[in-house]
Amino acid sequence: MNGTKRLTEGAILLAIYVVLLLITIYIPIIGTITMIAMVLPFVFYANKYGWKHSLGVVVLANILAILFGSPIALMISLPTSTAGIAIGHLYNQKASRYKVLGVTTGVYLANFLIFYVLTMVLFELNITEIISTTTNESIQMVESMLAVVGQEQMDEVITRIEEMTTMFLYLLPSLLVTTSIAFAFISQWLSAFFLRRMKYEVPFFPPFRELVLPKSLLWYYLVVLLFSFMQMEEGSMLHLATLNLMYILMLAMTVQGFSFLFFLAHIKRWAKAIPIIIVITSFLVPPILYIIRMVGIIDIGFELRKRLAGK
Repeated sequence: MNGTKRLTEGAILLAIYVVLLLITIYIPIIGTITMIAMVLPFVFYANKYGWKHSLGVVVLANILAILFGSPIALMISLPTSTAGIAIGHLYNQKASRYKVLGVTTGVYLANFLIFYVLTMVLFELNITEIISTTTNESIQMVESMLAVVGQEQMDEVITRIEEMTTMFLYLLPSLLVTTSIAFAFISQWLSAFFLRRMKYEVPFFPPFRELVLPKSLLWYYLVVLLFSFMQMEEGSMLHLATLNLMYILMLAMTVQGFSFLFFLAHIKRWAKAIPIIIVITSFLVPPILYIIRMVGIIDIGFELRKRLAGK
């Protein structure tokens, strides 16, 4: 009886998944929403029946993705299905929300890296070369559009475009990591919301103000900062590693600074809107963002929260 019920629910969830997949592929505007929602059928199934029974559902789902969509549909289906069973299993085990976020980020990142390699090996598509080619075509278009503004202004615009493209290619690994974190955060938040609506017990996220990153990150940051002052060959492995690690660690320190801001607002009993306004303003005014990052570094290194809490 339980086996029949499990198969029936699996079939129903697969049908829902196929509908979401087709909407994602063929209705781009709504598809940006349904793509994240595609994790939900797998979250429900894994949360109820465990990850072992969910593996068969994942295999069927990805076969259906190829049959109903295309091989490209597999690039959407595989990350969402595997992330879904990871989230569902961890919620079933009452894992902390930060653990769910970390594991799901790893699942998404692994999928992105696999597809990146497969596009190069199977389809012989080099994403770096495609971006460079597209940029060169854009530069030619800009040259024709700005021919009337003068050579000096045109050279400045073209140089800026080339610098931005080069930096984007250098930071591609870091961008994959941050994209994975964003997908993981939205997926696990959406899953928790719907599971609670279905009367399942899901642990809540600890308040953001309580987030304190490990002090070891500060030492990593200082070491990478020292490396960044060294003379390196541009584009070399050491240069790319230093650049990407610096980007990720600076992002971590900024998050720590935001967390301290919300902690300060809590103990000072500020209005809830104040830290939110400061966060939004910091993205519009870069110097504020630098100050918040420095506060995050000081918070980790000198344990500002304990000192303020003690007072």
